[in-house]
Amino acid sequence: MAIHTLEKEICRRIQAREDELIRLLSELIAINTADPPGENYDQCAQFLKSQLSDIGADVEIIQPYSEVLVQYGLAKKPVNRPSVIATVNGLKRKPVLHFNGHYDVVPASGSWRVDPYAATVQNGKIYGRGATDMKAGIAAMIMAAKVLRQENIQLDGTLSLSFVPDEERDGPAGTRFLIESGMISADYCIVGEPTGGVDLCYGHKGSLWLEITTYGRSTHGSRPWKGINAFTQMVEVVKEIDRNIKPSLLYQEGVDISDQVAGMTGTISLGGIISSGNSLNVVPASCMMTVDRRLAPGESPAQVLDNFHSILRGLEKKSSDFKADVRILSQYPAYVTSVDTLIISTLEDTLLDITGVKPELFLMLGGCDMRFFHSRGIQTVIYGPGIRGMSHQSDEYVELDKIVTATQVYAITALRLLGVK
Repeated sequence: MAIHTLEKEICRRIQAREDELIRLLSELIAINTADPPGENYDQCAQFLKSQLSDIGADVEIIQPYSEVLVQYGLAKKPVNRPSVIATVNGLKRKPVLHFNGHYDVVPASGSWRVDPYAATVQNGKIYGRGATDMKAGIAAMIMAAKVLRQENIQLDGTLSLSFVPDEERDGPAGTRFLIESGMISADYCIVGEPTGGVDLCYGHKGSLWLEITTYGRSTHGSRPWKGINAFTQMVEVVKEIDRNIKPSLLYQEGVDISDQVAGMTGTISLGGIISSGNSLNVVPASCMMTVDRRLAPGESPAQVLDNFHSILRGLEKKSSDFKADVRILSQYPAYVTSVDTLIISTLEDTLLDITGVKPELFLMLGGCDMRFFHSRGIQTVIYGPGIRGMSHQSDEYVELDKIVTATQVYAITALRLLGVK
C-alpha cells in the first residue's frame, strides 16, 4: 500500500513536532511512578488527562472498585490506582481502534550514569526510568491523537486510549479491571510495549508463577538429626525439576538462543524469591521457593502445573518425612493473534511504507496487558518505540527517531483502520 498525500503530510507534521514530543516524554519520565511503592499515580493521571483534554477528547479518570483491591490483595497498598480513558469521537461509533499503555514502572535500581528521573537527552537518545518501558509508547500515542485532531482530520471511526497502572504487578487494578468491568470495547487494539519501533509483536508467551513450600520439623542446630530440614527437602525438589522438567524445555542454561527460538520455547527460572528458617542455629521447619515457568504457545497451565504436582507426589512416595505444597501466584496461556488479521496486515504495510523495511514479526518472551484485550476477542498487536531487551535495565533509554517513527505509525494506522472523511 503506497503512502498517499494526506499521510505524507501527517508524517511531516509529526516530524516537525519532535521537540514537543520529547518534552512530553520528558515530563512523563520526571513523574516517578515506580511500583513499589506505587506513588505519584494521581499526579501522572492528571498530567495525562490534561494532555488529552487539550485536544478535545472525552477523558475520564477511573479508580478500581474497592472489592477489586481486596480481591487481589491490594487494599493495604496505596488505594489510588487511577486509569485514564479517553475517546476521540469520529463520524461513526465503529470501528474502534484502541491504544493502550501502562504508566507504572519498575524501581530505578542498579547503577545509573544519569538521574533516572531527569530525562537526559544525549546522542539521539533520551535516558530515564520508563523511557523504553513504556512511557515513550504513551507519549507517541498521545502525540498521534493530538496531530490528528489539531490537523482537523475527521476520522470515520472512533479512536480510544487507556493508560493504566499495575501492569508491572500483573495488571489486576489496571487494564484487567477496565476490560472485565466493560469500560473498554474495541475492534482493534495496539499495546505500546517495546518492539524497537520497527518490528511487530503478534503475541506473548504464557506464564505460570508458583510458590513451592516444603515442610520439616525444627530443632536445635547442634542436633540436626532430631529434626527434618525443610531446606534439604527443597534441594530434592530442585534436583527433580532439573531431572524431569528442564530437559523437556529444549534449552540449556548458559547457551544463548535467539528471541525467535525462545518465543516458541518453554523456560523455567527457580528461586527468584526463596526463604528458609529465621535463625542460623535452628533447623528450618519450612522453605519456600518461587518458580517462574514461561509457557510456549500450545502449553496448558494446568498440564504444566501437573508436572510439578507429579514431582512432589513422587518425593512423598520415596520418603514419609517429605511434605510440600504448591500455591499458584499467576497463570495464563500464551496469547497469539493470527498474522492474517487486519490489525497486523495494516501495521505491516504502514511500517513498510514509513520505514522502507519490512517488519519482523515475533513473539514477546514475557507477558503484558495484551492478554486482556485478546481474551475479549479484540484483534490485538504489540508495537512501540521502546528498545527490545532494554526494559528494567539501568540507564534505560529510547532512541528519539524511533519515538517519531512510532508516532507516525500510530497516526497512519488510525487513518487506515478507521477511515477518513
